[in-house]
Amino acid sequence: MNTLTLDPIGYIVVAEVACGPQAEPILGKGLFCSIDCAAHEVRDLAVALGLLERGATFLARHEGRPVGIAVTRGGRMWTVEVHSTHELANNS
Repeated sequence: MNTLTLDPIGYIVVAEVACGPQAEPILGKGLFCSIDCAAHEVRDLAVALGLLERGATFLARHEGRPVGIAVTRGGRMWTVEVHSTHELANNS
């Protein structure tokens, strides 16, 4: 059986609370053509969350993708990740 696998149309950046008091997810600015292009938004959004909630931020890589982490004084830990539009369509 052949299955059709679609290439991603684009990538978005999403920040979500992984631990601590819940908050609505935050979408990054724009649609990106590649993971490398989206990496700048991962960094910018993680740093912005750290500044907004007075916390520490750092960047890591997971499965070849950049991940931003913001640990805030209010007890939240945010993860900022790149998702392909194809992955999002599969999660609905």
